[in-house]
Parts: sequence; structure tokens; C-alpha cells
Amino acid sequence: MKLKLLAGAAMAAAFAASAASAQTGWYGAVDLGYHWPESLEATSSNNAANGSPYEWDFNQEKDWAGFARVGYQLTDNWRVELEVGYRGGDFDSVNGVNQAVIGLCTPGVVRTAAAPGCGAPDGDISSWTFMGNIIYDFLPGSTISPFLGAGIGANHVSVDVVGQFSNVTGAITAANPAIQNLTIDDSDTAFAYQGIAGLAWRVTDKLRVDLTYRYLSGGDIDFVSTGSGALQPGVFSGKYKDQSVTLGLRYIFAADAPPPPPPPPAYEARQFIVYFPFDQYVITPEAQAVINDAANYASAGNATRVVVVGHTDTSGSPAYNVRLSERRAKAVADALVGAGVNQTALSVDWKGETMPAVATGDGVKEPLNRRSTIDINF
Repeated sequence: MKLKLLAGAAMAAAFAASAASAQTGWYGAVDLGYHWPESLEATSSNNAANGSPYEWDFNQEKDWAGFARVGYQLTDNWRVELEVGYRGGDFDSVNGVNQAVIGLCTPGVVRTAAAPGCGAPDGDISSWTFMGNIIYDFLPGSTISPFLGAGIGANHVSVDVVGQFSNVTGAITAANPAIQNLTIDDSDTAFAYQGIAGLAWRVTDKLRVDLTYRYLSGGDIDFVSTGSGALQPGVFSGKYKDQSVTLGLRYIFAADAPPPPPPPPAYEARQFIVYFPFDQYVITPEAQAVINDAANYASAGNATRVVVVGHTDTSGSPAYNVRLSERRAKAVADALVGAGVNQTALSVDWKGETMPAVATGDGVKEPLNRRSTIDINF
């Protein structure tokens, strides 16, 4: 009981923790494959003739298994799911250990000294499991992704077998008839848990192929038997254990993930040029547009240094042109601050007529030389 409570609490905590994670959507899956049950080692409630309970191994043949799953991808790595599974198969043998009655054989066989042997009992055993699983995908973005998981839930087991007690000796009488069959036709539900491991192959964005191994165990199941005469084992109890390997298709219903955002633009050092009318340092509308572009570029790229340098053409005296270029540089710097450029990143310089954009002789009114440059660095 403590194990059941702890497992239930752990599963509930896992679901609650996952609910707070980023959700990526629903999926559905079906799996088909092969399972090989372990011997169901059962002990009877009534004693055999030797005063001890019947201890029989109910051996089931290997057979097919199928599963259906509905799940939710919580994050890239974690998902939870509800799973319904079926495992079936005929009985292979029912054997006892160190007892006069050492199991069951083919029902209805008349025992004689000349024919002491008999075949296998008739019947089958089937298991329906209802599990809640939590699964971790190790490489969710790759083509092949390993995964591990665990599940808890319930296992409903049905036992339907008819067989004859084997190795029953003694004279055939009304109390010891020639044919002594045992019938079991019962079912029980027990707590179950499973371990899960496998590989997922990413076929498309929507489709996965899952190769899955499951190991199933749980609590005892009880099934009532009805014997012949004095041979009444009563209720058998034992654990159902199974291993299976399946191949499944998993379809993801969630919408496709949005494309990644484009990378941020790369900002490089750049120069803007502001031109002035002859013999002026006024900021024209055209000049203001260039200043706004420069300010936006500097702000978007978080510029660390903005250098403004004023220039003139060669008309006028050199001393006058130095003062004019200073006014032009400071006018542009003030306009940049007004457009949002951090003043601490600004530096201002002026060159007069000494660094023309277009080389001319003295006294030439060249429009391309009447300018201030704005150099933006990051």
C-alpha cells in the first residue's frame, strides 16, 4: 500500500510540475510488437496433500502485443501520455515444484499406467493495462532521439485455463476418478508499473517512428480455481511480469513551430554627410533628414562613439572658414542630441577649408565641400 501511495504521489507531482512548463501540443500513437511473459509464480490459498500450498508456475507462450497512446509534449524534452495496452497468449504449461501434483496437463485424458504422459493444458491469459507515462527525450531536435520513461497504472488480467491434475496416483475410485480437471476462469485488477526505453526516428515534423521496450510488473493478481473432488487449490495469487518490444507510429497534432526570428542586423562603422548652403550653418530640412537617419542608426546599434567634423569650401579667408566649420559641426551635434543620440558618446571637431571633399583652388564655391561628416562607430 505504501508503494502505491508513493508512486501515485510521484506521478501526480510529475504531472503538476510539467503543467507549468512550456506546452507544445498533443500527439497520438499506436504500437504493435512482440511480448514474452515471465512465469506467473502463483501460490494457492488451500494446501495440497503434503500440507503445503500449491506452488505452480503458469507459463504463457510468447505472442503479439499492442498499445494505443495519447500524449502531450510539455517541453522539448518532457512529455506525458495515457496508454492502453493489450498482451495475450495461450498457456504453454503449468508446472509445480516438489509436489505430488506437479501441475496441469491436457484436460479429459484418461490416466492409465500405459499412458502416464499428457500434453499441455488448454487456455490463455490476457492482460489489459491502463498506464500514465512520463517520458524524457534526450535529443529532441535530432533525427534519432533516445528516450527513457516510467509509468504507473492498473493491470487487468484474465485467466482462462482447463487442465488435468498431472501425476495423480492411486486406485481409481469415486473419490479418485480417472479424470480430474482443474478449471480457472477468473480475472483481477492490480496496481502496475513499467519501465520504458527506446529510440524515436523523426520522419517528418509531424511523424515519429518509435522503437519501444517495456518492462511491466506490479501487485499480486488473484484468480479462483475449481478442482475435482478433494483437489481444491482455491485461490491462486501471483505477479504478472512481462517484457515487450514494439514498433509504433506517433503523429503530432500541434501546429508547426514558428520559424526562428531573423538574426539582428549587423551594425558597422558608417559615415553620414550633412550639406550646408553657401556661407551658412543652418540645418535645412534635407540636412535634418540625414541627421535623423544617423541618430536612428547610432541608437539601434548602441554606438559607442559618434564623431562630428565641420568643413568649408575655399571661398573666404582661412580664419573665417575655421569659425564657420566650427559652427557647422556644433549645429549638427546639437541636432543629433535632439534626435536622441547620447551626448556622452559625441565628440566634435572642425577643419575649416583644410580637408576638402573635392580639391579646388582658392576662392572656389564648391557645394560638396560645405559639409559636416558624422562618423558612427560601435
